[in-house]
Amino acid sequence: MKTEYFFRTLRNRCPRCNEGAVLGTLFHRHDKCSNCDLAFSREDGFFIGGIPISYGLICGLWIIPILVAWLLEWVPTDWMIGLSFCGAISLPLLTYRYSQCLWLGLYFTFAEHEMPIARKSE
Repeated sequence: MKTEYFFRTLRNRCPRCNEGAVLGTLFHRHDKCSNCDLAFSREDGFFIGGIPISYGLICGLWIIPILVAWLLEWVPTDWMIGLSFCGAISLPLLTYRYSQCLWLGLYFTFAEHEMPIARKSE
């Protein structure tokens, strides 16, 4: 298991060469690495694995803290409902592409035998 693949994608870098960016902008993922030509999409539906990662990020970084603040009575109920609703609408849009990037890193971390060998430049 090569955890360096995950840590590279955590920084929005190609898991193979650590040079090219996986994400171009917040809403755009490149199809391949600009440096080593690694195709990021493995097969149709590959990036559906980013959905549970996006869900985990939203729950861990948004919903749970809001619920804890509400249980400790730091936030009134109407604010808690409003913040949860706003987060439920906006955060999936903002985190999904980055979640695809993390999914790519997790995939190659646990299936490193799937990593194509880099071609030598001529």
